[in-house]
Amino acid sequence: MRDQLALNPTTGRVFIVAKAALTTIKPEIDAMYGNGYPDGVAIVHTTIAGALAACVANRGDIVFVAPGHTETVVAADGIPFTSTSAGVTVIGLGNGSIRPTITYTTAVAASVDIDQANVTIRNIVFTCGIDAQTAMVNVTSAYVTFDNCEFNTNSGTVGAVVGILTAATATGIKVINSRFLGPATNSGTTTTAQIDHEVGVDYVIENNYFTGKCTQNITNGAAVLRGLIRNNAFVTATGTKSINMHASSTPFITNNRFNVPSGTAPVVAAAGFVAGNIYSAAAGVTAGTASTF
Repeated sequence: MRDQLALNPTTGRVFIVAKAALTTIKPEIDAMYGNGYPDGVAIVHTTIAGALAACVANRGDIVFVAPGHTETVVAADGIPFTSTSAGVTVIGLGNGSIRPTITYTTAVAASVDIDQANVTIRNIVFTCGIDAQTAMVNVTSAYVTFDNCEFNTNSGTVGAVVGILTAATATGIKVINSRFLGPATNSGTTTTAQIDHEVGVDYVIENNYFTGKCTQNITNGAAVLRGLIRNNAFVTATGTKSINMHASSTPFITNNRFNVPSGTAPVVAAAGFVAGNIYSAAAGVTAGTASTF
């Protein structure tokens, strides 16, 4: 955590999330921070929502989530980002399978809704656990960032309709250094899009890996005149396209790599600026004809 603080200097307070079941971690954290701040505000919380509620908007607060921490979301807005959450950074600690994980179950409307501006989420795993889930994360505020996160949009039996769904108010959203994962075939819902960016200018989708049973990995439903999709890798398991933009949108789509099951147009962007991308329409070294566009 000290290393993370060095990388994320702040003028705000630091809070820690660790559920009681983490018996090898929770007692140590409680021993160091259990008395809280001098004004009585607790530092250690057992849920992300509890830590967010202790924050003060735009103070620069950081919420660290302990390795191995898990939470289950069973309804819409299952981890509330209330008005105290604006400007907060949520950082998951741990690597690989012990990264903090949020799993969705019970209701197809289960979701995490980020409706406060300037929120950053790092190193958190989001996992769909119910078939036909409407959207795993809804973003309705400006300058929200996902960095080094993982979205398991489908598994062998379930699939989310959408991974990240944005609203018109999601100006400046960034999705960077993250992975969107799922098998090529499953018995559940085919994901419509792992990112469905409806509007919101000045978005950045960069350095991500997309794979799984999807109609397309990224889709855009209404005209957006500024945005960047760069340096991503796509292995699209269903259909003929990886990126599907509104006919009037003008994104800059560059230096991406694509594999689609068939077809020669992995990007649909009639008004976009598209250059320096490479695709192959089949697996294997010689099976598909690579092309640069």
